[in-house]
Amino acid sequence: MGYIPAGSKLTIWNELYKRGAKPGLKNLEYKYEGKNPMKLKEFLPKVVKTVFMPTTWQQKEVTVKEKEYSVKWYIFKDLDHYTYFRVDVDLKIKHKGNKGTAKISLGEPVVVTEYPQETYWQKSFFYEILRVAWNDMFYKKKLEGYLDWGRLKISCFEEKLLKYFDYLGK
Repeated sequence: MGYIPAGSKLTIWNELYKRGAKPGLKNLEYKYEGKNPMKLKEFLPKVVKTVFMPTTWQQKEVTVKEKEYSVKWYIFKDLDHYTYFRVDVDLKIKHKGNKGTAKISLGEPVVVTEYPQETYWQKSFFYEILRVAWNDMFYKKKLEGYLDWGRLKISCFEEKLLKYFDYLGK
């Protein structure tokens, strides 16, 4: 993410898909059942890096049990000084020998804009009027481009993942 000093900030979350545009889009889920589900463990980080080109990548939770594996990543991609793309990726695999099931979930993908609110000037009413005017006149079009970029990346991720599912099933 761009440099924003630790302090107060105005955060605006822009969902890639408006509610109702694609029903059930709070979390995108992809399920695989068949041979070699453990291969997704190596494939998924590669496709995430290739498609999203993350600036920051946090691996939060890893659980390894007998015949089970799960991991959760938080992926961030800087788009400009104030804006970044965020998506959470969750992989759960259950296997017995060479066969099993895998579930990949994408937490709701969003484009987040953060405006610093640290100085008296940035907290002033006049600054807020100028920020809103700048946002409406100039930044709104740029934000729409970022949302389109995010939708394209989600579609590319989905396409590569489903092709790999077909490859594993053969």
